[in-house]
Amino acid sequence: MYLMQRVSHHANAADKMLKAGYLPIGWSAFRKHDLKLANELVDVVSNGQKTKYEFGQYFKELSQTAPFGWLTPRQGYFLHNFLSLNKGSIVIVPKTQVFDVYEVVEKPEVFSSDKTNVDSEEDIGFMVKVKTLFSDVSRYEYLETALISKLKFRGTNLVFSEDDEKLIKNMLKHIKDNNPIDDFSSTKAKILNEIRDYIYNIGYDKFERLIMAYMEHIGADRVLIPSKKEKGDNNKRADIDIKASFRNLGIVIYVQAKCHIGMSDTTGIEQLLAYETEIDQNFAELVPVKWFITTGEFDDDIKEQVPETYWDKKEELKNIKLINGTDFAEMLYDSGFVFGSDVFKK
Repeated sequence: MYLMQRVSHHANAADKMLKAGYLPIGWSAFRKHDLKLANELVDVVSNGQKTKYEFGQYFKELSQTAPFGWLTPRQGYFLHNFLSLNKGSIVIVPKTQVFDVYEVVEKPEVFSSDKTNVDSEEDIGFMVKVKTLFSDVSRYEYLETALISKLKFRGTNLVFSEDDEKLIKNMLKHIKDNNPIDDFSSTKAKILNEIRDYIYNIGYDKFERLIMAYMEHIGADRVLIPSKKEKGDNNKRADIDIKASFRNLGIVIYVQAKCHIGMSDTTGIEQLLAYETEIDQNFAELVPVKWFITTGEFDDDIKEQVPETYWDKKEELKNIKLINGTDFAEMLYDSGFVFGSDVFKK
């Protein structure tokens, strides 16, 4: 099994665990409120008693009981992926512009403070013993395009396909031989860092203008900043910073933009979810696509942090595209966007 696993949730605890040779995942509520249930979850998956779908439905059933009302089938799928790891499985942990590679050496188990020397109050529910194969490997030197895209996935984890596994095996050989797949990578990384630093420091007004220019560059036929007073029948929480129509595709992209230092919270997501009714007839007939772009970063589980008020919009929530500063820098680069003084004069 080949798995992409994010560990930025409770990052300090996760780093400490990885140094101790353990890869963590959350859901501490299980062991804190019902240790027997936590151990049963491990056994159910490792013994193959429930498929991923069945495990997700089991999470749905558990959500009807206290204190697990926040559980969703999707969360069940992520935990099932993690608990399905076995000896010899390969895990890729993405970080900013680099990644680590681990090999699983034992079956997953319930988190143990004694084994990891990590505070039991941390939101770590399960763990698996691993050994480090490679650390801080450059994404741009060793990942082919298909894998770069997979590592951008915002969920807790992702099971790689058979085609991905072939690419990963080839990648591991290249890393071992110290033979980069992409010789242009160091130049690309340098350019991306410069774009990222630029985005981080331009300020909110110019950041909005840059997003508008990007939309026009990739083919939008109409881009505008809507009036904050024109909410129509939408909830007062609703807010859209930029609208970009692509009539040839039949869509309109709604953007919520934030200039943040550090982590961005769920506010932008909530504002997008609350925007339900289009009052501008130039966009009303188009299918809405929602993007949240920030100069900051996102917690891996940010969508799961959205307040209960929006739980009836789970499908829409799942489809909101989250774009951090590094992601946007790469989007600008890959599209061939040209930075010029006229960008901020439009």
